[in-house]
Amino acid sequence: MNTGNPKTGEDESMVKGSGKGWLRRKRAATLFCWRDADGTEKTRVIGSSEMDNKTAWAKIGELGLDKQLANTDSCSITFGELAEKYLAKYPFNKKSTKDLYEQVIRNVLMPKWTDAVATNIKASELKSWLLRLDVSDCTRGKYRSRMSHVYEWAKSEELIPEFVQGMNGIVSSNPCTRLRGPEFSQESDYEALTLAVEDTFKLLSEIKGKNGEYEIALLVATCGFRISEALGLQWRDIVWDRGYARIRQTYVHSTVQEGAKTRLSRSRVEVPHLALSVLAAWKRETMYGAEDDYVFPSIKLAGKKPRTGTMLVQDYVRPAAIRAGILIEKKGELFSKEGDRLSRFGFHNLGRHSLASFLMDEQANPAVVQAIMRHSQMDMTLYYAHSSKKQKRAALDNYAQHIVPAQTLRVPLRVQALA
Repeated sequence: MNTGNPKTGEDESMVKGSGKGWLRRKRAATLFCWRDADGTEKTRVIGSSEMDNKTAWAKIGELGLDKQLANTDSCSITFGELAEKYLAKYPFNKKSTKDLYEQVIRNVLMPKWTDAVATNIKASELKSWLLRLDVSDCTRGKYRSRMSHVYEWAKSEELIPEFVQGMNGIVSSNPCTRLRGPEFSQESDYEALTLAVEDTFKLLSEIKGKNGEYEIALLVATCGFRISEALGLQWRDIVWDRGYARIRQTYVHSTVQEGAKTRLSRSRVEVPHLALSVLAAWKRETMYGAEDDYVFPSIKLAGKKPRTGTMLVQDYVRPAAIRAGILIEKKGELFSKEGDRLSRFGFHNLGRHSLASFLMDEQANPAVVQAIMRHSQMDMTLYYAHSSKKQKRAALDNYAQHIVPAQTLRVPLRVQALA
């Protein structure tokens, strides 16, 4: 089955159309494909391979081929067919989200399950396969979640039945719902490194660059911008007299995408006066200062696209953190100055994690912190707010002093003997 056009990235095997059929380009011809009640694949040539998808579906209607689908047995459709339909028709909010789902579906799920009849996949064999994968429990849980989403969408589209007959009675047609256990947990044991204020100051002071590298780092550190949001900014998005920036678009995977991550993310972002002054100076300095220009443009691309976040981290942020003594590099691996191994470090550590932690440590109103972070749920704000070791020690010392006043403190004999 054709899985898409590698040159354009467009899906050509399962495209928008009616019913449960799909298109396939083969040998200079466009084919309409479907399955009959016995599960046998049927095909018919409807035109040349140059025929576009819209014309192809119109031709299918003219020939009455869509009526052939009425007798298709939903219990014979394969997981590969469901996956292709899902990727072609599911209304993803953003292209970057679709890219993440498609990567898992095409590279992990489909190589194993493409030809398997979707409703015949048993939870036991699915679980056995997932457990054999050499991945973390969190990643395994994500694979299960992506596959489950395909099934649930297929049920909502009536491509497969809601329930099927199992060995012990009627069960959901989605085998993923019967996978339980900690080995499928999506909770990550990753703990982000947060920076103390003095460390953030040192890092910013060490950033070497004359093309907006310092300015974007400062903006992320002081405003809680996601790097994709900061990179998507154009000068017209900065409302100077009111001290905020509008989030109209983001820059993800080398693509400018309209909108933001969530509804709250589309709200305005307050920008402190200091950062506004730095941005104003940068606007006067850059050769791309027109209202429609990107605030942080790629010089190599003549300003037509923004800078790339991963390159900024690799070339400027991490080296600055190493020079500032915040990170230590050993044999190609990164460690915190406390000796903890780090799997990642970038703008999210510099900005959102460190900013939320600082504000909460300073006893800021949690509702205000949530608004600054633009989180829809307070739970996410609390996840970002990491207490520093200094704060934890101070809290414990404060508690200890309340339950054991200093004047009545008794030192255990074992401790006296060691003194």
